[in-house]
Amino acid sequence: MQNLISASAIACLAIVGGATAVLAGTEHNPANTIQLVESHPDSFRHFATELPSMSERAAQINTEFGLHVSEIGSGLYFVTDMIYQSAFLVTDEAVVVFDAPPSFGEGLRSAIDMAAPGVPITHLIMSHAHRDHNGGGYTFADIDDLNVVAAADNAASLARNPLEGFLAPTQIFEDALELAVGGVPIELRTAHFHAEDTDVIIYLPEHKFLMAIDTITPGEAPFMNFGATSNVNAYLESFENFLSYDFEHFLSGHVSVLGNREDVVKARDYAWDVRDTVHGLMPHFTDRVMKGMQAVSFQNGNLAYRYAMETIRDECAEDIIGRWQTELSVVDLWADSHCETTLLYAIMH
Repeated sequence: MQNLISASAIACLAIVGGATAVLAGTEHNPANTIQLVESHPDSFRHFATELPSMSERAAQINTEFGLHVSEIGSGLYFVTDMIYQSAFLVTDEAVVVFDAPPSFGEGLRSAIDMAAPGVPITHLIMSHAHRDHNGGGYTFADIDDLNVVAAADNAASLARNPLEGFLAPTQIFEDALELAVGGVPIELRTAHFHAEDTDVIIYLPEHKFLMAIDTITPGEAPFMNFGATSNVNAYLESFENFLSYDFEHFLSGHVSVLGNREDVVKARDYAWDVRDTVHGLMPHFTDRVMKGMQAVSFQNGNLAYRYAMETIRDECAEDIIGRWQTELSVVDLWADSHCETTLLYAIMH
């Protein structure tokens, strides 16, 4: 396992041991940065490779248009370019698109044309108003009377701050919306687990399909800061909401794997373990700050505070990696950010 203690924390540890607290002119040398030189102490070779269980689940790309497309239920298709995900539903009457990542380019239209030649695309339903998941809406701009569905808070965000590639919402809802397209029910509910305004949970009960974007990464530890969530507590509480649905397929927006119920349970257990580990270390936070203050002769409170934060973060990350490195891929890559995110929330609350 690579060293998770940053250079600044090491410096603090040194001064706590009795050295002087004069740090002026010290060269900044950040640790835990990935280097491509194999002989470097922070070489990428020190990070674990993907677990075989994850590699075995990876989708296969259709090289003709650079996407993986597979039918996961009657007329419901899963789409990924190995990094982003979306889906579309084909009924006898129409096609409904769920998110349009710009990384897909024209590939998504090509996939729909191949799966449903001649069937009109009538709906684009947006999970949230972040460009990386819906900035590809422009590829549907030529469709007359396209119904662009968005939550009210997302529509308001886009009105205040128009983003490149988005289509203007034409159907706006507040808390919930139930649609039936070609006789297939689609349920939309707002939630707050990632975006700064609102998120939309998309549920197709007949297909047992649940879509909640920027939440988990099936088979892997979540992306840094728990998917860059804007609300840590809401993220931690969201899993019980997801698990209240009757679903078998879980589309989370990233990596090449379509998730399932077990993936959501494992992601919940991981996130809750990080939370509980940080909370278990927090009773010693003030003591660590005081130790740092004494080391700097009460002359640099910021440094002492950072020392306390980093030692808790690093102890948490070491514990989490030890418990989860055989259960989820890339734990060693993101555990320190999960611990730090949870720690910052714990300090403020």
